[in-house]
Amino acid sequence: MSEKPVRYPELDGCRGLAVFMMMVFHFFVDLSFLELPGPDPFSGLLRVFGILTATLFIGIAGVSAHIKGEKTPGWRARISVFLTRGGKLLLIGCGITLVTWWFLKGEGFVVFGILHLIGVGLVLTPVVHRFTSFNLVLAGILLLLPIIADIPFGPVWMAWAGIHPEDFSSIDYTPVIPWLAPFFLGLFLGKKLYPGGKPVRRFWQPKGWWNFPVLYAGRHSLVLYLVHQPVLIVILSLFSGKMIF
Repeated sequence: MSEKPVRYPELDGCRGLAVFMMMVFHFFVDLSFLELPGPDPFSGLLRVFGILTATLFIGIAGVSAHIKGEKTPGWRARISVFLTRGGKLLLIGCGITLVTWWFLKGEGFVVFGILHLIGVGLVLTPVVHRFTSFNLVLAGILLLLPIIADIPFGPVWMAWAGIHPEDFSSIDYTPVIPWLAPFFLGLFLGKKLYPGGKPVRRFWQPKGWWNFPVLYAGRHSLVLYLVHQPVLIVILSLFSGKMIF
């Protein structure tokens, strides 16, 4: 029998918090999509909230990737594990692309979303996860590049890199530049906080039933990510009377 993987409640808690933040942000996105009254989710404080949500989600993925890399012995095994995990997320991401393309009739669909991004990060992890300072440098470069360089417009097939047509729009867009930065930062923090895949100390020991929702969400984040949007859309459609099916 395979050994049950060790769970770190502080990571589950942060991941679960990111899931709930994502649900709140997408609630306002769906209000906008259905043309219902509500604040603009793509400007002001809600825009900042959305950026913080994605940053937390991607950063925790980087920390978790470091831990998995440290606990997977042998470079061949690490390559196999991360290619499998990254490939799975990329495949799911491509499925989301197809579904949203059909559902949104080709306008504003998910071209390169957060699952695509984390999938790419996982595929790259075997190459970079042992280089502590290098990951911090990579994160800095990816963050600064859009600021110091004039990234040109280009064809939609380059959207993964942050290059896209001038009239481009997408309901979930997290390109490699700059969004791999939180992932690399997570790898860096993972090396510092979980050397050898073990925590330097006990960060959080949850006690009490009130911790269950956030921990549960953190342990089932992928499933909740996939189902929460259809559920929100259906509920809002029913209550507003704007049926979209």
